[in-house]
Amino acid sequence: MALITCKRCKKIIDSNAGSCPYCGEADPRATQEEASPGQGSFRYAGIGFLVLLLLLVLVYLWSSKNAVHDGANPDQASGSSAAVSPISPSCRDSECPAGTKAVTYSTQQEPFYLCKSSELSEYANLVLGVMFKQARYAEVAPTISGKTGEPAAEGDDKLLLDKYRAKAGVSSFEEAISKCYKGRRDVKAVVLYSPADSSSIYVAAEEDQESKLWLPKANLFRQ
Repeated sequence: MALITCKRCKKIIDSNAGSCPYCGEADPRATQEEASPGQGSFRYAGIGFLVLLLLLVLVYLWSSKNAVHDGANPDQASGSSAAVSPISPSCRDSECPAGTKAVTYSTQQEPFYLCKSSELSEYANLVLGVMFKQARYAEVAPTISGKTGEPAAEGDDKLLLDKYRAKAGVSSFEEAISKCYKGRRDVKAVVLYSPADSSSIYVAAEEDQESKLWLPKANLFRQ
């Protein structure tokens, strides 16, 4: 099944749909034909991940709500996927100078990206943060912009998204993540550089010193 973005409401729909099930647009595919080849390639490169991420957001909202009704701690509602953070401090909360041995950490509610530059890392992970913040407080899946692939935002969040997108030198979230990798937990790494003015940190995988990437300091914990 191929997915497209409706030209009118920008929602993701089945390309075989005769009309948009959300807004009723009779010809939702027109935008896809009018889009430039470059925009199309980036959009489709990340569309599968966006769908998966939205599903994870909805699962998180459902599990958190059920946990509250059952008297459970929402942070423990998803079992092993919401495991307790490591006891040692993250590199966001303590210094992790070059040579520090550390390990990555993530859950369904705290995913992250490893990227080729600090600017890409800061932008891609900011988009994730805004998306999950909106889902947590609004209790609905965020509306995704058909132009940038970002959650629709206003005020400070919009200013930050515009700022970090420009610093990363990309035009969309899909373009950014095409240069990044989805992070995994429990990957051992060695810190190479931890700039004080950045929320990201540069590391090398302990098992492969040639694999050097940037990730959020909040997702890296000292061993």
